[in-house]
Formats: sequence, structure tokens, C-alpha cells
Amino acid sequence: MTLSWKEWKLGDILYGVVVPLIVAFVIIAFPVYIGPAVHGFDPTLEQILVGGLEQAILVLGVPMLFGLLWNQWAGGAAGFLLGSIYALSTFQIYYPAVSGPNNFFLLGYVLNAMLVGYIAGALNKGSYSFFRMLIAGLVATIVGGLFLYLSYLLPGQPINMAAPDYAYSFFITIVPAIIYGIVVPIIAKVFTWFGLTPRRMS
Repeated sequence: MTLSWKEWKLGDILYGVVVPLIVAFVIIAFPVYIGPAVHGFDPTLEQILVGGLEQAILVLGVPMLFGLLWNQWAGGAAGFLLGSIYALSTFQIYYPAVSGPNNFFLLGYVLNAMLVGYIAGALNKGSYSFFRMLIAGLVATIVGGLFLYLSYLLPGQPINMAAPDYAYSFFITIVPAIIYGIVVPIIAKVFTWFGLTPRRMS
């Protein structure tokens, strides 16, 4: 059924304009207001919750959501596109420190996102079972996180993203991955309750 240009409801404005604006303001509030507040309490918590928010959304959240709700190809493709965007933004942040032929950690972001999306979809196999989505999500994010950390350690790079504290770098790479490996399947399950999936639910 095609809606007329005259057919508008309050819900259209609420879910089409108001809710996305609220989400956008919350995302901006993280680095501007929440970051400084959390930094005084715990810098590590700031790095995980605030500094890693963009990475979590682009590299973990969206590719995994596509993989769980659609299939491994959609998850992998979303990971390639969004991981590339994140790698480019990271290059802009660290340039010229990372300028050189061997920026493997930048490629690691792209491959991490692809792995997360693809593995989540391949293991879930289109299931709407929460526990299957949870297992698929956790395996995908842990494998992707380990791969990303290893990309930090590859030799010959102009900057070592894991140095000087390798244990801390490992911690802030793996812990957010595990957190989002739990959170995103919950979000995916909520989507299925309302039939918000790219596939027809049977």
C-alpha cells in the first residue's frame, strides 16, 4: 500500500525525527559531557565507554546486527564499509604519525569489522533464538577483537597501537568486544519482537 503525501501520523514524526535526534544528541554527549565526567572517576572506563563508542558502533555493533538479523554476507559487507570509514577516520586522527606503507592496524579495523559481521551471521544461520544469537555474537566479537589486537603487534608499522602497556591495550580491546557481544544480540532480539528484520519472519 502506498501512502499519500497527506497521510501523516504523530508516530511518523516521533519515530522518524524525534527518536533519531535523541540518539544523535546522546552520541554527541558521550565525548563532550560524559567523557570528562567519567575521566575524573576512572580513565580506563572513559576509554571503554566513551573513546570506544564510535569504534563500537561502526566496527562491532552495526556489522553484527546485520549478520544476526540478515546473513553473513550482509554482516561482512557492512563490516567492510563501516570498518573502512573507521580506519579512514583513525588515519585522520593520527596523521602524520601513522603515515607510511605498513599501517596494518588500520587494515585490522576493516578486517575486524568484516569478521564480526560475517562470523555472527555464519554462526547464527538466520536463527531468532536469543541464546544462539548471544553465542554467535560473543564468538564473533572475541575472534574479531583478538585479530584486531594482533594487527596492533605486526612489525614494521610507523606506530605501535599496543605500546607501551600491552596488558592495558589488550584489556581495552577485548572487554568492549565482549560487552557489545552481549548487548547487540539483546538489541537484535528486541528487533525481532517488533518484526524489524530485513528477512520475512516465519
